[in-house]
Amino acid sequence: MEKAHISIVIPTKNEGKYIGPTLEQFRDYLHLFDLEIIISDANSTDNTVETVRHYQAEWGQRVKLVQAKGKQNIAIGRNLGAAAASGDILFHMDADVHIPNKGQFFSKIQTVFLKPEVAAATTPIWVYPEESRIPDKLYHIAMNIVIRLSFTAGVYLAKGECQLVRRSVFERIGGYNEKIVAGEDCNLFFRLHKEGRIAYLYRLKVHHSPRRFREYGYLHVSLIYFREGLSLLFLRKSYVEEWKPIR
Repeated sequence: MEKAHISIVIPTKNEGKYIGPTLEQFRDYLHLFDLEIIISDANSTDNTVETVRHYQAEWGQRVKLVQAKGKQNIAIGRNLGAAAASGDILFHMDADVHIPNKGQFFSKIQTVFLKPEVAAATTPIWVYPEESRIPDKLYHIAMNIVIRLSFTAGVYLAKGECQLVRRSVFERIGGYNEKIVAGEDCNLFFRLHKEGRIAYLYRLKVHHSPRRFREYGYLHVSLIYFREGLSLLFLRKSYVEEWKPIR
């Protein structure tokens, strides 16, 4: 059976510090796993677009740049990127995400999605090893446990750092809810579980920057996430009107 073609969708807004290394990590895997990368940029004013165009010039059609005018939230950015994708599987991630073992990661993804009942998948998330401190480890242990238990409870939490979705199912449910400013990632997976099986690939992982935790602290970030979760649960909308980026 032919393996799935994967489209990596990355929303950006002034991610010049991170986007270069994030793209570079895929250099040796584009052809090996038939990957394409779509950068959905929300009017960056730094060197993000310039960096992406550099990789476009080198890698050709393997890298696409989507630039939408006007103010947008991350759900809109993710949907715009998905609309430009050609792959069977959409890999939604953030501009600061690194994958420690890409060969194992993409081999497993292609194998998992050979099963037609699988609608989506996610993995544990950790902080960059070189920046990880004891509070980072403890918080992410707890977070990954909560996410894993949510699958048992039928809630299906998943973070935007790593959301793998079968494109046909993603399109059928209308993608991310663009009215949600924060929490669009968990909302997507909750809707997706009604369309098929959600796989939690606990043997895989991705790393991300601790920048938001460094800016606000773990307690503050946790309270923000809790507040947004309650707002979505009871009011069916985000509490915040804008999700402030940390650069």
